[in-house]
Amino acid sequence: MASKRKPQGSGTKRARARRALPYSTLTARQKATYDRTTNLVTDLRRGDGSYTELLRKHHLGSRTARKYAGRDLFGGTRGKPVRASKADRRARDLMFPQSSGDVRVRTRSSRDATKLSDYYNDRDKLLRGKLGVADFEAKWSGVRIAGQELFADAPVILEMAEADVLKLEDLYASVGPER
Repeated sequence: MASKRKPQGSGTKRARARRALPYSTLTARQKATYDRTTNLVTDLRRGDGSYTELLRKHHLGSRTARKYAGRDLFGGTRGKPVRASKADRRARDLMFPQSSGDVRVRTRSSRDATKLSDYYNDRDKLLRGKLGVADFEAKWSGVRIAGQELFADAPVILEMAEADVLKLEDLYASVGPER
């Protein structure tokens, strides 16, 4: 009785979209490159420039960008421009505000990253006196991001700033020693 399976190697060969490297296995240096690649994909999605301009802006090579972006970049062959996928499930380590200070949280949502960025911009305005306590609390009280409620107690935030507990340099969590 003959086998019904096709012999291996016959048929057409299709290029498969490459998976991005698992975030948890990356070293600190690789995480920094991954974060730059995430910024590249975001800028490419927004249309902030051509692919080559954005590679230069984010200090990346084409091979490195494809290595870390995986399925999020496609095109670039046979005269087609490189484009970014519409869906975004890239892992990010972000600083999340809590009553004890800012703690690291991993998320896969660009919406969460954007909302946290807006929160930190408003918190910075609060600390500089450009946003009132009542306005800050009205906007951020009870807001949940990634299933956790934001810490929006303005008087406590101001006390924490006086005690030098809030030292946020960047929204993204630090991935290595300071330079």
